[in-house]
Amino acid sequence: MNMLKLTAAAAIAAASLSASAMTAIADQDLSAVAGQDGVSIAADLNINIGAFTYTDKDAGGGSVSFNNITVRGMMAMTIDVLNAASFIGDATHGVTGSVVANGGGADSAAIVSGVGQALGYTGGDVVQFAFPAAGDGAGAAGSGAAAAHKTTPTITIDSITTGNGGKSFGSIQIKNMDLQGTTVWMFGH
Repeated sequence: MNMLKLTAAAAIAAASLSASAMTAIADQDLSAVAGQDGVSIAADLNINIGAFTYTDKDAGGGSVSFNNITVRGMMAMTIDVLNAASFIGDATHGVTGSVVANGGGADSAAIVSGVGQALGYTGGDVVQFAFPAAGDGAGAAGSGAAAAHKTTPTITIDSITTGNGGKSFGSIQIKNMDLQGTTVWMFGH
């Protein structure tokens, strides 16, 4: 009986090893294999900066300090590599909406193309960093775009003072800095 169990175990082990064995792939076949598409990043921001100080170096100049700066909130971002055709399509369709909103009108596609040329874009692959929109708010209570907006980063500057221990001008808060829909592209030149 033990010999029968041992033979059965050996047969099962041999079958599992042969099923998971690696097989060589020719270069032309390997070129058709695609990997995972993109990367997503989510972050809960908790940033503290002691002070940001501007100093006027001219004779008689002073300084101003923005003290105890904090950034708190959530952000999500995706990272993808786009080929030239995808980048051109995304840039002229996505960006032209913001160019139109800022007065670009019918010249929006030409403006975007000119900016790309001015930056040295030569038609290669582009890395895209995008802050996706959270949705339309449909679904469970507190979900979607409304909930995402409530968790976007808030920037607080506790006090603004002049040099040499000057009194505070007060504080500043930028509430719910919403980056949804923002796209950033990076390319070599």
